[in-house]
Amino acid sequence: MHALAAAQKEAQEAVKADPELAFAVGFTHFDTSSSHDNLITVLSTKEDLPRLASQTLVRVKSREDGRSYLGVVVSGPFAEPNAVPANSSMAIGVVTHGKKLTYTFDYHGRAEVELLGEEVRGTLHPPRFRPRPQSPVFILDEKESARVLGVGGDLSLGMVVGYEGMEARLNPRDKSVLPRHTGIIGTTGGGKSTTVATLIHRAQLANIATIVFDVEGEYTHIHQPTNHEAMLEALRRRGHKAEGVKDLHIHHLDGRKTRNPRHRALHRFSLNFSSLSPYALAEILELSEAQHERFIKAYDVTKLLLQDFKIFPTDSKDPEQQRQVMDVDELTTGYPRMTIQHVLDVVSAYIYSLSDEGRSEGRGTGSRTGSRRRAATQGDLGLGEEPEETPAAAPSGPQFYSEFRSNPGMVMQRVYAASSRTEISWKALASKLYRLKRLNIFDRGTSSGVKYDAMLSPGRVSVIDLSDTDSPQLNNLVIADILRGIQERQEEAYEKADREGGEVTPVLIIIEEAHEFLSASRISQMPVLFEQVSRIAKRGRKRWLGLVFVTQLPQHLPNEVLALLNNFIIHKITDGAVISRMQKSVGSIDESLWNRVSRLAPGQALVSFSSFTRPLMVAVDPAPVMRLLVD
Repeated sequence: MHALAAAQKEAQEAVKADPELAFAVGFTHFDTSSSHDNLITVLSTKEDLPRLASQTLVRVKSREDGRSYLGVVVSGPFAEPNAVPANSSMAIGVVTHGKKLTYTFDYHGRAEVELLGEEVRGTLHPPRFRPRPQSPVFILDEKESARVLGVGGDLSLGMVVGYEGMEARLNPRDKSVLPRHTGIIGTTGGGKSTTVATLIHRAQLANIATIVFDVEGEYTHIHQPTNHEAMLEALRRRGHKAEGVKDLHIHHLDGRKTRNPRHRALHRFSLNFSSLSPYALAEILELSEAQHERFIKAYDVTKLLLQDFKIFPTDSKDPEQQRQVMDVDELTTGYPRMTIQHVLDVVSAYIYSLSDEGRSEGRGTGSRTGSRRRAATQGDLGLGEEPEETPAAAPSGPQFYSEFRSNPGMVMQRVYAASSRTEISWKALASKLYRLKRLNIFDRGTSSGVKYDAMLSPGRVSVIDLSDTDSPQLNNLVIADILRGIQERQEEAYEKADREGGEVTPVLIIIEEAHEFLSASRISQMPVLFEQVSRIAKRGRKRWLGLVFVTQLPQHLPNEVLALLNNFIIHKITDGAVISRMQKSVGSIDESLWNRVSRLAPGQALVSFSSFTRPLMVAVDPAPVMRLLVD
């Protein structure tokens, strides 16, 4: 008793000597053999225990050496009895007889604090030492906490859990944030779509051009305020009002319906076959190795025939057209003026050449033209050469439907010059190309191509409505083509801004159902598509082009795609295997936060942005815009 009284007297004298100790919420405990680097144990009185809430930021002022550290509560606070161990029979007996006994043991609080760094002249440095035992611990107020966490900026995602008035904010115009690419992940019903709608609304307020690939037509009415009762009530609690986005444009494929056909700013578009990379097209069509080889052969022969028929270049002496031919990079785009019908005609010619009649005709053609014809291979007949004109093929020959029908003999001459084998592979290729043509999305004269320049207007929201396609392959064709077009226009805008000293318009591209676009099961067969996305990701920061991948199946996203993302908004995930995989991909989030992911309420998310000092638990703001398919 004398020792306890002496300790109390000493504590009172210490407070008189240092009045700041009265504001301490706890003190650091001694280390044990089970202590871990960067983790310290803090003990508090039962009165101060409620103040040490999880994820609270604290400052530790180390005694003896005078160092100052910042940390965050990652575990606890736990209530432990003072007089006996918590697992003792006496403690258990007192607690279980709570109906009869009003007496209980005095207790104290215990929490684990992760050190964020040592404060040196106003900046955080990696900690080289640990705070000494019995060092006072102070809670940071919300203003200082916001500064430490790096949550300043004009774009608010929602409220930080554990604080009364702190918002998770970021700077929407900072090239080191959104252009470093974002993943919005979580199971169905966790709040992903609300987060996307809120992000679209906030991005427009920041004058960012936002482009959404909408596979369900869910965002085709976001120009109207929400009328969902639960959302309206949540908006009232936040002091916000329901409102739609100001400048919504809806784009849909010609021949396909949209979920909002009465919208004023409605644009039909078709794809240009000539703008698609043949290698990306082969990946999307999931061609086998043999089919891929024959498709590229047919594509190369078609290029030569476009020269022969003067479709492109129309003038072999035109230097500009020749430059366009030489500049074609088939890993990113296609050959000018080529249509799918051109390629189908060449494939039909190959199938005919492998038939009995075609083989006979080929032998006859070979005997008439001698060794010169036998030596004329695909490589020998370059773009600048024209094959010998031959009479048109007999009516029993292949039927052509493009401009090639004006001289079938010229087509067959090119085909025989670059002969092939295995008729069955050609027929399988033809079947896939015919199915693609029947989609009727290429080179439709009734509509123009995608209006990229209009999409890239500041503050405009462009929704690509893919709700009526019923085909992941078709969606992927549209996404691949539009991504390429946006990147080209943004590159041009960046070069112009750099040349003239202006600013490039920030662009945010949101891809719903991202696991369908780049699947983990097919990533090895889709190197060209991945390289296209990777190129945008790598150049995005300087060109101000940010990608947002949205998926409820993150396990289907390849590691190569996850590696491109620096920002994450993670809603509820119940599958432990998926959480484990995400932990490996997102290394900045500590174990205590991951343990909460499976228990998150709808609308809550674990948010990690490159501008934040550490990940935060956030209650995402309700969307003020109207969404379809709202639960």
